[in-house]
Amino acid sequence: MRRNRSRPTWLAWALLLGLATATAMAQTGSQGDARLAALTPPQSQALQRRLEAWEALPESMRRERREAWAAWRMLPAQERQRMRAARQAWRALPVAEQQAMRARFDALDAAIARGWLLGPTLGADWPRLHALFAQVPPEAREATLQALRALPAQARDHLAVLAQRTPPQERDALREALLAQPQAQRAQWLRRRVEP
Repeated sequence: MRRNRSRPTWLAWALLLGLATATAMAQTGSQGDARLAALTPPQSQALQRRLEAWEALPESMRRERREAWAAWRMLPAQERQRMRAARQAWRALPVAEQQAMRARFDALDAAIARGWLLGPTLGADWPRLHALFAQVPPEAREATLQALRALPAQARDHLAVLAQRTPPQERDALREALLAQPQAQRAQWLRRRVEP
């Protein structure tokens, strides 16, 4: 049975969107000389202030923001749109409610919170899939994310069941077997493994 995901988990999307947007603004200086040359003096001064603010951030925060920006750029357009809408809805809330939601998000386990970098669909499923996909080698990350995004919701539910049933030492083999299936057959393959 699928969990109710209508709760305000969109807070995570909104917060990550804000982080990605801030990172993009801070990294404007690395976009190329032609764009810099075309700036007016006030634009150049504003850019300089943003660059100084970026450089004043602790390295750990700059790393987080770079990661959020890279994750944002990898999201499908539809998920980006959902995140933008979530951010608008969050901004429309009373400040006290925003702060309470922010506190709940900040209280999440770091690994679960980072899962929201995968966007609203996979972010909602990440607590159930984390054990199976937390240790994906970097060279397999993109293919793995594409496979997960292509799965229908019911197939991700089946995969979550398998993730819970699979001992840690067998998770790599399960993940590799899933990716070895042709995309059109993955949902059926998962269903057969969960519902023999």
